[in-house]
Amino acid sequence: MIHKKILPVYSGFPDSFWGYELPTKFIGKRAMMPPTGLATVLSLLPENYESLPIIDLNAHPDKLTDKRIEEADYIMTSSMIVQKKSHEEVVEWAHQLGKKVISGGPYASTYYDETKADYILAGDAEVVLQPFLKELDNGTPRRVWKENEITGIEKKFFNKEGRFDIRYTPIPNWDLLNLDDYTSAAIQFSRGCPIQCGFCDIPPLYGIQSRTKSPEQMIKELDAIYERGFMGPVFIVDDNFIGNRNSVRKLLPVLENWQKERGFPFHFYTEASMNLAWDENSGILEGMKNAGFDFVFLGIESTDNDVLDRMNKSLNHKKMDQLKAVRKIQSHGIEVSAGFILGNDGEKERVYEDMFNFIQEAGIPVSMVGLLTAVKGTPLYDLLEQEGRLNYETNGNNTHQLGRNFESLPGDLTERDVVNNYKNLLEKLFWPKNYFDRCRVLSDNLGSSKTRYNAGIKGFIALARSVLHQLKRPGKRDYFNFLWESLIKNPKKFPNDVTHAIKFAHFQDVTRKMLEKSENQ
Repeated sequence: MIHKKILPVYSGFPDSFWGYELPTKFIGKRAMMPPTGLATVLSLLPENYESLPIIDLNAHPDKLTDKRIEEADYIMTSSMIVQKKSHEEVVEWAHQLGKKVISGGPYASTYYDETKADYILAGDAEVVLQPFLKELDNGTPRRVWKENEITGIEKKFFNKEGRFDIRYTPIPNWDLLNLDDYTSAAIQFSRGCPIQCGFCDIPPLYGIQSRTKSPEQMIKELDAIYERGFMGPVFIVDDNFIGNRNSVRKLLPVLENWQKERGFPFHFYTEASMNLAWDENSGILEGMKNAGFDFVFLGIESTDNDVLDRMNKSLNHKKMDQLKAVRKIQSHGIEVSAGFILGNDGEKERVYEDMFNFIQEAGIPVSMVGLLTAVKGTPLYDLLEQEGRLNYETNGNNTHQLGRNFESLPGDLTERDVVNNYKNLLEKLFWPKNYFDRCRVLSDNLGSSKTRYNAGIKGFIALARSVLHQLKRPGKRDYFNFLWESLIKNPKKFPNDVTHAIKFAHFQDVTRKMLEKSENQ
């Protein structure tokens, strides 16, 4: 049997809203999260394939060298759309050294006709990897492998929607990277989302039936991280953690017991839909609190109910006012971060002021506000393509980008007006006083949490670095006033408030760069 070596390379991200480049440096880490998907794929390799250690270009860009590429038989990459530039640079480098590239992930799955990678694994790797490698061994592999074209796999491995049952997914191969490089660990509980938002590519990529792992699997995943000495934030990377609520109800008590037995070494954060706050899901919300969740990202999207209805997000307002929903979640000790989308068809100019007021009143410091862009494979993309309104493909970055990739409808705000209003909104949102006012609102409304912040010496070093950085920047008065008020008035929440103060440097930085770029165009 021929033995082959795989060099796994995780593509780099551009500086972005979610990159947290400055805070990551302050706390002495190299990147935000490990490439969990790529580490999982490598656990699927057969015995005649050996994986070399993962090179994460976000954590160790210097480790990708000619020598490392030359010692491998194949390069394997995983990339999201926003990582496209880095991905293509890796492909070009590999080709210069005579190596072929096997590529998977959302970018390759969606834009397989655009990437220059040699082999494309489109869809769930659990379905396409083994058939591809078998043909690769035979010397007759085709270029593109789509999961819906694979046959011969037992039916027990699939759900009713014809998607792979992730109860058969292995634990990521954490031996191939160093978790100490990362601010947060990351594991997956589910794939797919039943809420079919018009702009979202998750249902087309992963299905509308939320596939979940078993509680026993999740415990094994947590054990694998814990046994490597990691403690702190763990991101459950689901696009909608409560997409399968029955499975979540079974999982949460198990997570709670595991955490209690070990003194709550992890604090979890995830993404969820707005129905998390509905009365019928109160048990889930309480269970998340008890299991150690302290942060959730919600797709609030808009303050205009008509716009929400058009994007198929009516659940955001049909049972509960959005502000009330945020307050309810916060009262359980879970901070709400949120995504907002501007530049929708039929949108009125007042939405910019309405959105600012909502974000301030709700107390959402981490507000990801972006201009609408159409992603290939979504209902929105298909509609705009049919109407002849598409201009170019998205770069995958969903905030602090000054443009949409489609034309406005007649009578709607022009592209220039949309962009100008958007810039003004971002400048207001991340103006020091406004940002810290939101932090105060959150602190006042945030209930008690099961998680414990043991800052230790690393926490004090991170705060010191943040202080030294902010001394040289606009807004230092608001920064220090906020921390002083927190320490005097509510010392129990001081560690959490310090986290927001440290994050401010990042939001201030990305907003400043965006505005400077706009002025120079």
